[in-house]
Amino acid sequence: MVDTVTDLDRLVITDEIRQLMAWYVYHADHKDWGKLARLFMPDAIFSVYGPNGELFNEFTGPKDIEETITKSVGSRQAIHHLFSYTTVVHSATSASSVVNMEDLIGPPAEGEEVAPFGDVQFKTMHGFGHYRGDFVKTAVGWRISKLVQTRLKIEFTH
Repeated sequence: MVDTVTDLDRLVITDEIRQLMAWYVYHADHKDWGKLARLFMPDAIFSVYGPNGELFNEFTGPKDIEETITKSVGSRQAIHHLFSYTTVVHSATSASSVVNMEDLIGPPAEGEEVAPFGDVQFKTMHGFGHYRGDFVKTAVGWRISKLVQTRLKIEFTH
């Protein structure tokens, strides 16, 4: 099979993946879980791992992603930073990327019940790690088919 993706195509696709992930963190930081969830394919899997490789949570599909994140973040303020993208374009409709990330999750509102992170109930969390994503191009643009968040370090306050 001949690769028909040109260098220009690779640059455009790489930028489109960056834009998609930028929208992902924008929606997360603005607590717009519905818009965030719509960035995923209907059968997408989103897995979150801790610094020791332990699986904290796994979601399947946009509805599960939206509901679980809504419960776990609640009114907390999230702040995400993404940088150092490494994107591999597999074809005109398939790509994967590793993105360095840092996030800060603030305290819940007074008296608010929020789901723990794994088995940790916390006031604030400051995390460092990576997003590893698989992406597919659809009729409405690029979507996330698989997203794995791995943490190198997490700092909690209780």
